[in-house]
Amino acid sequence: MTHSEHDTDQADVPIIIVGGGPVGLALAADLGWRGVRCLLVEQSDGEVLLPKTNGVNIRTMEFCRRWGLRDTIRNSGLPKDWPRDQVYLTSMMGAELARLKVPSIAADRPVRGAIETFMRIPQTAFDPILRDYVLDRPSVATRYQTRCEGFEEDAKGVTVTLTDLATDITEPVRCAYLVGCEGANSNIRDALGFKLEGRTLTYSTNAIFRSTDFLTLHDKGKGRAYNVISPDGPWAQIISINGKDLWGLHMHGSKDPSFNMSEDDIADALRRFMGCDFDFEIVSCVNWVRREMVADHYASRRVFLAGDAVHLLSPSGTLGMNTGNGDSTNLSWKFEAVLNGWAGDALLASYEAERRPIGQRNIVAATERFEAARLKGPGPLLLEDSPAGERVRAEVGAKLQKGDIYPPSEGFQIGYRYDDSPLCWPEDTPAPALSRTTYAPSTYPGARAPDAWLEDGSPLIDRFGACFVLVRLGAEPPDASALQTAADERGVPLDVLDIADPEIEELYEHRLVLVRPDGHVAWRGDDPPADATAIIDRARGAATPSDRANLAAE
Repeated sequence: MTHSEHDTDQADVPIIIVGGGPVGLALAADLGWRGVRCLLVEQSDGEVLLPKTNGVNIRTMEFCRRWGLRDTIRNSGLPKDWPRDQVYLTSMMGAELARLKVPSIAADRPVRGAIETFMRIPQTAFDPILRDYVLDRPSVATRYQTRCEGFEEDAKGVTVTLTDLATDITEPVRCAYLVGCEGANSNIRDALGFKLEGRTLTYSTNAIFRSTDFLTLHDKGKGRAYNVISPDGPWAQIISINGKDLWGLHMHGSKDPSFNMSEDDIADALRRFMGCDFDFEIVSCVNWVRREMVADHYASRRVFLAGDAVHLLSPSGTLGMNTGNGDSTNLSWKFEAVLNGWAGDALLASYEAERRPIGQRNIVAATERFEAARLKGPGPLLLEDSPAGERVRAEVGAKLQKGDIYPPSEGFQIGYRYDDSPLCWPEDTPAPALSRTTYAPSTYPGARAPDAWLEDGSPLIDRFGACFVLVRLGAEPPDASALQTAADERGVPLDVLDIADPEIEELYEHRLVLVRPDGHVAWRGDDPPADATAIIDRARGAATPSDRANLAAE
């Protein structure tokens, strides 16, 4: 890259992030952790009344660990000893059909290649943790109750028009790059002319209610989620939010666009769910649309989109926010590289090439999980007090107990891979098959580099993030000087990490593994490459058509 190709006019701030939800906060957090100046703009006061998500997956937990928030998050949300079972029943006062046992947070164990586990924490608790961290970053400025009115993109930057809603003062702010994280109704996406492709699944309602009686009236015990099956099929779910008195009602919804529940309707649904009247207070509710959609583009030259602005998923599998956080952490290191002058012209363009296929994969997966939960209605015998009714309940319970409705999801959480990435060195060997459920550790280019415990008791993944890392494995690892020299010549920050641990050697498959700042593998081999400069150039987005040929004779 020549500096002129990414020159900008004098900017007020290098990066403006519009949208202060979890995805915008994650981008600001990672930029702040890197010391990159940015401005986070949010038109609300930042308070979250209705959590749109309640799960922080393994990959997001790894990012939170990077920011020093891991313990805070693990000590929030559901109590550590709270069972996270999925319970299926005809009503809370009716028959229990099946119970899928899920370990508590304290009892959960990580899969091979990871040390973090999935966490249950509502957005009402997660967002404030991120926000406090962001507010404490010296390089991050925040402007709440400020609306983005529009923007103008040119060859050297973006002029963003912002209105302070408290003072009604409107002003232009100049930045090098703009990121829209404003959600499904993204004005920035619409202004770019990008279109959402896909379909509407259902029209639905979520509500938060408070009740100290919810656990005391029935004999079903504690669970993370209670799912009621009616003769017509599943119709609602109630989840525990704080393990005490706060609960979330999730309606499966209808394909009818006129579906819209009032507070009275929600109250009736809660009584039907319980099977009797009980004391509760509806805290908040929202009618919303369940979609399976992905944007046709993720970015222009200087304006980028992340999160729900580019992919709309069913909440099934808690893939939405976590997919968005993957967007944010994919972008942050690339912004840092461009602003520090070592990025190639293709680095920022690789964002769409890498993240859009993940968005497409995840929206389909979320829909499949949702559709699997929409069992065919078992009919009126389900509720009949008779031998025939008992047989139907047993049949429904046996089908639910198989666990096909909610299979494991580690494959989606940490098993995704940037196939065909312009930044990752291609291999002639076939790529390992990707599972939608289980995770198989791999260092195939584009994959997340597996995690493991080092001899000093620290996680390997703690060594990734700030820069490129060349992992050298074995008691007598290969020479790394060529790659180090090539990185130095290009100004690319690179650390070398030597590991002589047979288990990690087996996990990493090769003796040299080049890991990007986002923790994904850029290249691997058993010997130093014939052309180290070609490897570094490709990893920083400055590859040439001959880069593969340069190594063909190796």
